[in-house]
Amino acid sequence: MKSDLANIHSVWELFERAVQGNEQREALVDPFNRSSLCATAPQRWRYGELREHALGIASLLHSQGVRAGDRVLVQLPNIVELLAVYLAVARIGAVISPVPMQYRRHELSKIISQCEPHAAICIDRFKDTEALAELYPLLPNNTPCLVVGKTSHAEQLSLMPNARVARLADDIPSPNAEQLYTLCWTSGTTGTPKAVPRRHRHWLAMIPVFEDATELAEHATMLGPFPMTNMAAISTFLLYWLSVKGRLVLHHPLDLPVFLKQIEQEKAEYTVAPPALLTLLLAKPELMESVDMTSLRVIGSGSAPLAPSMIQGFKDKLSVDIVNMFGSNEGCCLVADAADVPDPEDRATRFPRFGYPEFGWRNRMANSLLTRLVDTDSEELISSAGRPGELRIKGPTVFEGYWNSEADNKTVFDEDGYFRTGDLFEITGTNNQFYRFVGRCKDIIVRGGMKISPEEIDQLLAEHPELQEAAVVGIADEVLGQKICAAVVPRPDSKPTLESVCKYLSDRGIAKFKLPERLVYCESLPRNPLGKVVRSQLEEIIQ
Repeated sequence: MKSDLANIHSVWELFERAVQGNEQREALVDPFNRSSLCATAPQRWRYGELREHALGIASLLHSQGVRAGDRVLVQLPNIVELLAVYLAVARIGAVISPVPMQYRRHELSKIISQCEPHAAICIDRFKDTEALAELYPLLPNNTPCLVVGKTSHAEQLSLMPNARVARLADDIPSPNAEQLYTLCWTSGTTGTPKAVPRRHRHWLAMIPVFEDATELAEHATMLGPFPMTNMAAISTFLLYWLSVKGRLVLHHPLDLPVFLKQIEQEKAEYTVAPPALLTLLLAKPELMESVDMTSLRVIGSGSAPLAPSMIQGFKDKLSVDIVNMFGSNEGCCLVADAADVPDPEDRATRFPRFGYPEFGWRNRMANSLLTRLVDTDSEELISSAGRPGELRIKGPTVFEGYWNSEADNKTVFDEDGYFRTGDLFEITGTNNQFYRFVGRCKDIIVRGGMKISPEEIDQLLAEHPELQEAAVVGIADEVLGQKICAAVVPRPDSKPTLESVCKYLSDRGIAKFKLPERLVYCESLPRNPLGKVVRSQLEEIIQ
């Protein structure tokens, strides 16, 4: 299905188009295990009901003083209320700033200080975490806090499922394409999270790439297992779901038995899953045979290398096409799908060189996203095969600079206006028609798809009373892609352990997925003349 977006200028208008004629069609389905995750019953909402809820939340936010351009901090798992909040914020022209459920006070305090939210929306409890108790004390005084679930705090406004609140006044203008819609957070190499502002038009420009890569029919059923806090989930589900007027089944956190059961029960046609999970399913056929997965047509994957045997295995066993996806919050969107890259060997590791009309790619993104490779030392453009260079991008999906980061924004774009992605690729293929991912220019650890700044953890460890110096690096892991190793130089007469280091970090409120899983003692850390840790040398030391 290829949407006509000519007269669509905002996410709210995209939603309104999806609602027309589909009021009684099912739009959203909660995880069936929602009760065990957040002590509230699972919901199933039709498009008409979703519109009522979205307008009700919009009215509630507006009554609390939230206006166009104001930031709304949101920490919710993948439940139906989260999608209603996205739509409510879009309706009043505000800006949603979603954060992962794993974030605790260390990350949240930094984000709140930068975001300066006008309101917050969270959940009382999620699994074994008191999410509201973690977030609420960090908010500035008098910041309205809407809560999904019951709350005993008088200062907070309860946003109960099926709540009916006053309707939003009709004279409140809808947003336009140029207004900011999201502030998503990404790990920086400085240890400070950066906010990526994206306008409505940035998000709408993403739709063609996924329509062409997966070719879902109108009203298709999707299963969304990735937290809807960044581009990976917002573009592949929220925007795509609305463009096909589909049915979105939610899932969170990733739980394989629940995930498989949802595919069977809801007859999902499309989903996204990490490579390790897909490889595991093929390695354990009893798992695949335990449920009916024949409804699946296409699966997106990425964030780690794909195996050609995995791509071929899903085609042979289930007639399912795997789409290799490479993206970033800043607007990068490379895809290798079965139509443009039919060979599994190529699709596992190579991406079409978008922006070069001589290659004639079917995906419409090839005509709008400009790409090029640049030598990181000489700034020379690279046009020959086998020479690594930084991928740089320019086009309608690409953001315009980090939020309130004037110093960073002076260097993240080159003189021709291309964004420096920090990702190394090389040109390959019989006609030089592909890119192949080589590595990263930046010191970023990617654990299970979550990007982690090693500098952030280094800064915390610098104050550890038993450590003279410390630094963390990523180490290869077959399942998660990378895990974290802490290289430490103990102070005299000290013997820190992995457990004590993790407890120290946990006590400072850091998210669990950032905790080291290995500890190595060193006599000293390799540093350059300016005193900065040389992580490439450190990686060699700890092997």
